[in-house]
Amino acid sequence: MGHDKRPGKVEAHIRVNLCLLDSPAFIALDWTARALFLDLRHRMRGTNNGNISAALSELKHRGWNSSATLVKALRQLEAVGLLKKTRQTIGVVRGSKVCNLYRFTDIEVYERTKLGIPAMKSTDDYKAFKTLDEARRAIVQSAESNKKTALQKMKRDASEIEAIGPVDASEIEVTPNRATSKNEASNNATTSRNANGYAGLANI
Repeated sequence: MGHDKRPGKVEAHIRVNLCLLDSPAFIALDWTARALFLDLRHRMRGTNNGNISAALSELKHRGWNSSATLVKALRQLEAVGLLKKTRQTIGVVRGSKVCNLYRFTDIEVYERTKLGIPAMKSTDDYKAFKTLDEARRAIVQSAESNKKTALQKMKRDASEIEAIGPVDASEIEVTPNRATSKNEASNNATTSRNANGYAGLANI
């Protein structure tokens, strides 16, 4: 009697080559970045590489609650070439109606015309790192670069707030038939300027 060679039901699964898991790029990641790699890999469904979102709202059910932790992990994955953006935006938090999209560099991408994503073969960018030290330096440099960008953004927002402040104050002081004194007007201007400052910081 012959054996039935028909395959049984195959459960959904993810595939990661051992050469990736053994690579300096992957080993250099901290545990949160490794967890994010697996959680994003979990979102792979056949041909949707390049259309992978890492929005916090879509990852909360996987235990991600901090945007800062999520961003740090994403930057590590990008720094060592495991992830690459296929759509770059300013981010939903800063007013964009769409989020960034990513691709795994070890998997090919199928064209998605509506999203403006071209087809491409796997690029295996992570293989560019030959040693653990190289990968770790890339992560450190990425973190330092993003700190400088964030500081520049804070200074730019602060300068915009300061430029608006005197205008608001002068408008209050020259308003005719106003019962309030100049001191009260100055206090109102300060309050308005502080409110604008907090609003700017909230958008960083």
